[in-house]
Amino acid sequence: MYSTPFDTVLRQTLEEWKVPAVDFAEYDQYAADIRAGSRPRAGRDKGVRSVLHSAFTTALARYCIEHDLPHLGFIVLDSPVVTYREPVGEDVDITGHVVDHFYRHMAAFPGQAIIMENGDPPADVLSCASSYRFTGSEEGRPGFFPAAFPAPPGNG
Repeated sequence: MYSTPFDTVLRQTLEEWKVPAVDFAEYDQYAADIRAGSRPRAGRDKGVRSVLHSAFTTALARYCIEHDLPHLGFIVLDSPVVTYREPVGEDVDITGHVVDHFYRHMAAFPGQAIIMENGDPPADVLSCASSYRFTGSEEGRPGFFPAAFPAPPGNG
């Protein structure tokens, strides 16, 4: 089987995160989706689909940044691991703790990564990353963007 350098980076990312079934992972340009193991991303549960999508985004950015290819130098991941659950049944023999490995690997990302998540990263990652808790209220930080924008000068 022919493997492209990008597929290699995708597999390495999934291996670093300890995601099950990474012995074979590739981007299928005809289906415009990722295959990991013997199944396409669409055939997985929503937690694994989210992790695979995040791995693709991260691997593509990492490859571009490390090879001086065009890339903005940052990624935004929305809820990449909140729905992930450790494998049961047929995948029970696979190493767990994907969420912790995800965060530790992302702490060494060569660009900037904005990760919006409902859970907390491990304490060792919090010590080397900027973390903001969105409160949804006026106390603390209400959200990613300010709740209200001030009026520009001269407009009334």
